[in-house]
Amino acid sequence: MSALRASRSSMLATCPDVERPLHSLRARVGAFALLLATLLVGMAPATYAQINDDDMALLLGGSSLGEPEQHAAATVYSRVVGDELRLAIEISVDHEWHLYHEVVGGDPGLEGIGIPVEVTQSAEGVAFSRLIWPKPDKIDQSFLPNTSWSWAHHGDFVVYGRGTLSPDAQPDTLEVAFDGLTCLEDGSCVLYAETLGSAGPGSDALFADYPDDYDAALAAANAAIGLAPDGSVASEAADAPREFKPEGGELGDRGLGMWLMLAFIAGALLNVMPCVLPVISIKVLSFVQQSGEDKQRVLKLGLSFSAGIVVVFMALAAAAALAGAAWGEQFQSEAFQVSMIALVFAFALSLFGVFELGVPAGVGNLAGGYREGLGDAFAKGMLATALATPCSGPFLGSTLTWTLSQSTFTIFAVFLALGLGMAAPYVVLTANPALLKRLPKPGPWMDTFKQAMGFVLLATVLYLFTIVRSDRLLYVVFFLLFVGLACWWWGRFATYEKTRVQRWAHLVIAALILAGGAQATLVWYPAQLESNTEVWEAYTPEVLEEALADGRTVLLDFTADWCPNCKWNEAFTYETEEVLDAVARKDVLMLKADITHATPESDAVKAFMRSLGSHSIPFMAIFPGDDPSAPRVFRDIVTKGEVLGVLESLPTP
Repeated sequence: MSALRASRSSMLATCPDVERPLHSLRARVGAFALLLATLLVGMAPATYAQINDDDMALLLGGSSLGEPEQHAAATVYSRVVGDELRLAIEISVDHEWHLYHEVVGGDPGLEGIGIPVEVTQSAEGVAFSRLIWPKPDKIDQSFLPNTSWSWAHHGDFVVYGRGTLSPDAQPDTLEVAFDGLTCLEDGSCVLYAETLGSAGPGSDALFADYPDDYDAALAAANAAIGLAPDGSVASEAADAPREFKPEGGELGDRGLGMWLMLAFIAGALLNVMPCVLPVISIKVLSFVQQSGEDKQRVLKLGLSFSAGIVVVFMALAAAAALAGAAWGEQFQSEAFQVSMIALVFAFALSLFGVFELGVPAGVGNLAGGYREGLGDAFAKGMLATALATPCSGPFLGSTLTWTLSQSTFTIFAVFLALGLGMAAPYVVLTANPALLKRLPKPGPWMDTFKQAMGFVLLATVLYLFTIVRSDRLLYVVFFLLFVGLACWWWGRFATYEKTRVQRWAHLVIAALILAGGAQATLVWYPAQLESNTEVWEAYTPEVLEEALADGRTVLLDFTADWCPNCKWNEAFTYETEEVLDAVARKDVLMLKADITHATPESDAVKAFMRSLGSHSIPFMAIFPGDDPSAPRVFRDIVTKGEVLGVLESLPTP
């Protein structure tokens, strides 16, 4: 502890720019932020940090309750060559731990968090240069707030140093002090600090890679991680993005009143954009149905539809003003994409008669069809607006470009004008019954039109599929199965001949089906089937032969992406903790032979599989290292017990 405190005191007392380029208040605050963030992340489903009292005391500079085990160690070797004192510092970092580099790193605006390692070299009459470090690794820190990645070192490596001797130099007084931070990948951290003298001249092999041109090697090492030759942070001017000066498309000097008028017109024109037409067609069908109804009720339905439109526009205004979201940017959210797909799919099912939106057309006439309710009209207005956001229309682009650079009040005013413009045709139509009378008379043709619009909505669902990530598409399709089941349950059991309590009970069941389906297909199932790529290597005949020649046991899994049982075996057998523990203890190489696509390589894999006695997958073979000519093979669903039974019978290397 005394060495640590002495190191920390000297560190604060002297801060030469060359020796410690990034030792600053931000580094210490960053370390504290790392501790705080790891504690906060502990509230998430995966715990990222476990920091004991000793670590906290050390990191905050206080007294320790006990000396914690350090997870890095160094040995300093030195030689006098001419007027130079040459250093070779062997550093060893424990397995699964990393030591932060002397520069933390990170993307601009998302700098890494950690304490950069500082190595202080001192000896009487010796002037030291910066150390030459091997290129560090990039470690991911995206699970922490406001950071991206950091530079760090793993395992064993050598750092070179140089000191220039004065006539009265005393190289034997060499002292090298280390002050840094070691962490696990999950964020658990312990300070590394020690002060060492020379352990002797070291071996020739250790100094074999000592650079002939030290300054050139130092500049190259700095350049490898984006630093200037002297180790300072390189100027960002060279990496600055090209500046463009667009011409044309000027917005002009219009007043707020003109922009509001343009917004109103742009909103009205959204009604004829392709994105909105499916829902608008359904709304027109509602107008036809309402043409003979009470005028007041028709107006209320029109106002409810318009209110749904305006509410969504106000939500978009809030997102733009408070979060800087652009028009249609919500479609970048996977949750929003899936929600819209499910909602449009449910509306399509309602048009096909799987369930009905609205209330019975007449009391005592439950078979007489359904008519639109205020809530239905409101929901359709919201859906129409949400579907409109991927589209742009005349005047919309320039209006939004000007608006998003204005004050919060102006943003809300313009978005309100957009909403009112989109809603205006429906208010005008429902407020003038004479206009409704010009629409076709209700009749059997309405059922045909309604079902045709159902196919239009299904086409919209297919279009929305194109913006879903390809690796998530299958899960979204599975989710729609539960959406359909929930809608069917609603339409089949929550009917109006039931009591209110019975209807609510069935609606709750439908909601549970939907929620359970979302959890199963979008969260649980993808997590289970996600292969742990770190434990597998790709199969080639050469890799297999080399491993068997070395006497190593090989587990070879024949699989394909279109094979769900193969994915089941991977998730629930091969990649389970028990099997992976046995694999590690027995030093088993796990190979994956993929036949997803028809290629010459997959043909060779299938030929090899047939030579092992199988013509189908799932199929797995374990080649014992002591007797590879007699592999144990497994077909179809494989259990953990079967695999462990074979692995445990193998000799431990």
